[in-house]
Amino acid sequence: MSDRGVKKFGVVLFDDDKDPAGGWAYVEGERMARRITSPDDLSTGTVWWTNVTSDYFFFKTELYKRSWLRHDKYLVVTHKDVMREWNYDPALTDPAIICQVTAKFFSRIMLISFRLIKDVQPRITMEDAFVGQTLREDLRVVLPEVEYPRSEAASIMKADKAFAEFTPTTMKYVKDSTWAMVRKPRLLYALEMLQTPAPLGPFEFMSRRDISSASQDRNMFVSKSTRPCMVELALENMNPDIAPVYSFGTVADKNKRISRTWVPHNEFLVLNNIAEVDVKSAWVGREYGSLLQELPDSVREFLFDKFNEFSWSAGIVAETLWRACCLKEGRAKAGKLSDGEDRAGTSWQGAWIKGADKLSMFSSSMDLVKMGYSVSSYGIGWIRASITEEMRSDFVNDALSVGLIPTMTDIPEGMYDIHDDFTWGGDQKSKMMALFQSAKKRDMLLNLDRVPTIPPDKKKPFIAELQKQYLRQGI
Repeated sequence: MSDRGVKKFGVVLFDDDKDPAGGWAYVEGERMARRITSPDDLSTGTVWWTNVTSDYFFFKTELYKRSWLRHDKYLVVTHKDVMREWNYDPALTDPAIICQVTAKFFSRIMLISFRLIKDVQPRITMEDAFVGQTLREDLRVVLPEVEYPRSEAASIMKADKAFAEFTPTTMKYVKDSTWAMVRKPRLLYALEMLQTPAPLGPFEFMSRRDISSASQDRNMFVSKSTRPCMVELALENMNPDIAPVYSFGTVADKNKRISRTWVPHNEFLVLNNIAEVDVKSAWVGREYGSLLQELPDSVREFLFDKFNEFSWSAGIVAETLWRACCLKEGRAKAGKLSDGEDRAGTSWQGAWIKGADKLSMFSSSMDLVKMGYSVSSYGIGWIRASITEEMRSDFVNDALSVGLIPTMTDIPEGMYDIHDDFTWGGDQKSKMMALFQSAKKRDMLLNLDRVPTIPPDKKKPFIAELQKQYLRQGI
């Protein structure tokens, strides 16, 4: 491949993320981080992941004009998330070290992503591959086309009205507690989300009268439908043991008062079993299909590669893929809207995936609640709970027992050894990854993380050498 368009990847942490001037910068592969005095000190031949929020990046500073810079949420994790998941307390770590650690993973994530993009578009360069405001937007090109609601249907397809990005519960906060995060193994969770039955259009509107004409029982009509339904409903009553956790219609923003009135078919089927539901109307599609089967062969191979399960960076890319399926339609593709029209907040397929995420994480949250823990919020593959320090070890053990991996900084030092008896409640494919993370085998994980970036012809020898190394260490 020509060098034209080839990029390096780096991280810059400004001293003041609201007034980006001086700070620390590091390009993956260089010897050490260096001080800068302004954004103009940064090479234009490098893609820089900054710590500036999207609000300041696009609206309160001029950083967005520098095409080589990216805001803090460009990835599905922030710099602080990366540090905590690799057992560094970001509040206690030197910014120069944060730059070096996060740049390593940023580079690997981008290289894995570029390989997927190039498999689908062989002639593309890095210059043209990474042009979106987020990596999710950049990876859209490797996904099958999805269908977006139009006109009246688009007006109902909004966050907190037809789907939940994440759910703040109404459970009580534990006094004198701290937050702890646990999550599903990313790559396997991406497969779970992408295997969600995908609704296919066209969609037609059915009023309350239309549904009643088709069936004496509107709930039964939706429950038995083999066609995908986006259902308008009113929730009359819910099991009191479940309601505080399911938290139907709760919002995180105290300034928003949006009523949840629509749910995708998969969420309706669960709600109909745990609550009294009044069906008012529905948008009904043609049939169900499969997004997973429509993915390019190279993307499916990436997701099913048994060695990628051990790679943290591959997991980030996998999460990026399924979340990219849920994006709002790009303005260019949506075209010019008529007066009163609006873009939908996600596609029909995206709404079903968001419903699957809500249900999966609700189920895992209920597992923790039944064990006596207070879950404060959940969604996008993770759960946040409030625990006291005295509860920490039990919480870590219990989370692992139901298939949830704790953030590495939340695991007490020395709690696990690589040879310990280990109770894992998730898919057995991810058991070793969970064990390595719980035992905080960072060096081992760093080597395993490299595997997806290695050329295919060199991957087997590299893995064989790692196996020998681990055997020598008695692992």
